[in-house]
Amino acid sequence: IDTILGAKSAASAASLRAGKPELAVQMQAYYDAVFIPAPDSARQLSPSERCLIAIRTASHSRSAPIVDWYEARARESGAEETSIAKAKMVSDPWNGDRRSTAIMRHVDLIVTRPVDSSQEDMSALLDAGLTPGGIVALSQVVAYVSYQIRLIATLRALGENA
Repeated sequence: IDTILGAKSAASAASLRAGKPELAVQMQAYYDAVFIPAPDSARQLSPSERCLIAIRTASHSRSAPIVDWYEARARESGAEETSIAKAKMVSDPWNGDRRSTAIMRHVDLIVTRPVDSSQEDMSALLDAGLTPGGIVALSQVVAYVSYQIRLIATLRALGENA
């Protein structure tokens, strides 16, 4: 979060964080659990898939620093450049193999219209080869990045007003 915030905002955020030092530790632990998964979890949803999901989630909010962060992580995890570019193009429906299409269509749905999610959407993920654990991991990535977007926006706003 500090890296994404940049030096000026991170310095302001540090003073705010002093009142809750455990928050930074907890956020880092959650980030690590989501993006540096245990082997069993990584088999269900790979680190590169998680980064692509994060890019797509952040792209919906037009949060360039967060998109950039996950774009760099996606490259480090071996994601293809074409997939990274597609993940950023939220105005275009994802079109790829069955698994990635189901994943990204679900991301688009739960980020933009979560109320429209249904049992059929869960079935589409299972039919595309995701396990229940993979679906949970997918939801955790979207939830974490969505929270991260709001937290960074709040820290920036508070830092600018400090």
